[in-house]
Amino acid sequence: MDAEEIRRRLKELGLRQVDLARHLGMEENKLSKSLSGERRFRVEEMDKIRGLIGVGLDAVPTLGDVSAGNWREAVKKPIGSIPRPDPSIPARSFALRVSGDSMDKEVPDGGTVIVDPEDRDLFPERFYVVMVDGEATFKQFKSDPARFVPCSTNPAHHEIRIGSGQPFELVGRVIWKASRM
Repeated sequence: MDAEEIRRRLKELGLRQVDLARHLGMEENKLSKSLSGERRFRVEEMDKIRGLIGVGLDAVPTLGDVSAGNWREAVKKPIGSIPRPDPSIPARSFALRVSGDSMDKEVPDGGTVIVDPEDRDLFPERFYVVMVDGEATFKQFKSDPARFVPCSTNPAHHEIRIGSGQPFELVGRVIWKASRM
């Protein structure tokens, strides 16, 4: 769900931006920054917005791009939504567009992945969005030794060893993928 969709639904419902700010428990100028792209909506804020304006019960918000290559900021700003492809996809899940070719054997550049931010347990052969120092990438987890690996036709991409001194954070497990054929 993007800012235009939020504004459109507010107007359809006869609500004002100040009503949404009150619903979210935030100052109106903070909401204005989120709607203009200067500030990102948090996942729980998007949940409240969908609850108020009735959008997204059958959709998954697309929060930005995730790099499949070099490290880059993962979540930029809400850029829309995709239809929920399966009713079992958790409510707090979000979609990211894949940018790059380090995972092109699984999801090509421009494809979409859905991430479950509450599923952060590492299991071999599963796929994750991983963050280091505020920058993220999409990779597959392998064990023995523990590492994140590219699944690419491009040999320029290398694995990321866990425990090499760089602490990482799991954004969540990738639970679904889609791309244009």
